[in-house]
Amino acid sequence: MNNNLKLHTNIQELNDLKRFNIKELNQLFKTGRCPKLESLNGSAKGIVIKPAWFERLNLWRGKVFNILATGELTGLNRLGIGKIETQRYQFNAHIGKSLFSDQDVLIINHDLSVNPNWVRRYHDEIVQIDPHIYLATSHYRIGKKLKIVSYFAFDFSKK
Repeated sequence: MNNNLKLHTNIQELNDLKRFNIKELNQLFKTGRCPKLESLNGSAKGIVIKPAWFERLNLWRGKVFNILATGELTGLNRLGIGKIETQRYQFNAHIGKSLFSDQDVLIINHDLSVNPNWVRRYHDEIVQIDPHIYLATSHYRIGKKLKIVSYFAFDFSKK
């Protein structure tokens, strides 16, 4: 069995991704497929995979996606402390080429005037790795460079 197939067949839920190292996450991301916009609608439970210390804080809880009548995909991040959860930091999304490869990905754009400047610097790229599970990289713009800050994932079958 090839390694790409092994990676995919061992993923049953979000927590399965926690055992992957950065190299394996990179490989898994490269083998993921570009999601269809219409598959991204509603609330999705999310976890930060790497860095592990950020995941343990459990501040980021996922995303809420909305497909508008115009076909535009927009959304909000789910954030929380303890049992309290809120939706903040708007984004829009589109299909495009990754900034890091020739791969088509879903690009999350946080560079919206309603967001604080520090949020507007994030650039996320998402692929689908399972019928319900999506894997993403999050990068932070410093000057003209993008620095990877995390891997995260979300699942529409969980709320």
